[in-house]
Amino acid sequence: MFSRAFGASDFTSFWRYWNPFLGYFLAYFCFAPLRRFAPRPLCLIVTFALNGFLHDLVYLWPFGFARTARLPFPFPVFTLSLVTNAVIILAAERHRFTLAHLSLPMRVACHLLALFGPFAFSVGILLLTRI
Repeated sequence: MFSRAFGASDFTSFWRYWNPFLGYFLAYFCFAPLRRFAPRPLCLIVTFALNGFLHDLVYLWPFGFARTARLPFPFPVFTLSLVTNAVIILAAERHRFTLAHLSLPMRVACHLLALFGPFAFSVGILLLTRI
């Protein structure tokens, strides 16, 4: 999973390899049905938003529930992060940006930046809105 994902020559391939099980599930049950009547960019953003929402439910709700003893409305940390990643994918595709010419360590660095940059931005927004 890691070697193929981080060695991918573009951001689309990275996400295809990153989580094959969840990717297949979302492609089959979210992206493909939406694609019948909506344009690809919208389908990609909605699919990534659903993926982020599922991550928020699994990772943030239990901690919020344990902390407050009631079911909180989660701040969409993963949702915002993954929607930002979808926008990165669409922008890279639009401008035909690939990492094929870069060495493997540089590809890994680019994928890590594209993965954790939007996540750090989302956490920063969360911290600024909770103060």
